[in-house]
Amino acid sequence: MKILLADDHGLFRDSMAVWIKHYNDQANISFAADFTSIIDLLNQQQKFDLILLDLTMPGMSGITSINTVKQQSPETPILIVSANDDPQTINACLQNGAAGYVTKASEGTEILKALNMVIQGKTYQTKALADKVEDPILASLSDKQLQLLTYLGQGITNKEIARQMEFSEGTIKQYVSQLLSKLEVDNRTQAANKARSMLAL
Repeated sequence: MKILLADDHGLFRDSMAVWIKHYNDQANISFAADFTSIIDLLNQQQKFDLILLDLTMPGMSGITSINTVKQQSPETPILIVSANDDPQTINACLQNGAAGYVTKASEGTEILKALNMVIQGKTYQTKALADKVEDPILASLSDKQLQLLTYLGQGITNKEIARQMEFSEGTIKQYVSQLLSKLEVDNRTQAANKARSMLAL
């Protein structure tokens, strides 16, 4: 079993490595302390069975970075292990490619439970947060609207969004207008601010 453990705190990495060895003493663990190191390892075409990922390492850009990792290694499940227990952040991670989310305040046994479930193809989030995490607005968005929301949060123009999504600029303007209504905001700037908050951009 090959696991990529990505966290910029050496003490936490060492502690997690011990727990992983309890789970599987044959586990081959690679370490990364920043986002660039993660991409370098993935660019070497290394195949991992699991990626443990912290959200606040140097070079990380929230949901965008999770999407990048998924693009580089689409078959590898990602388990977020973070000190951030904000429900909107958790929801955004789970809706954008993460297979599981646990906080660093969790017991080691719970992190191992999450690790085991994610490797088996299941999803996991800390039970204490499960009842808080659902954001009704995010849950109501289609995949296309979620993609558009991400672009708005990144400050991308309608022209560029149209090119990326392969629609006309007029169609994108209509979609943006519909999205503003769903977000209950009045303009694009407010929508971008809300997108950054909801998606942890």
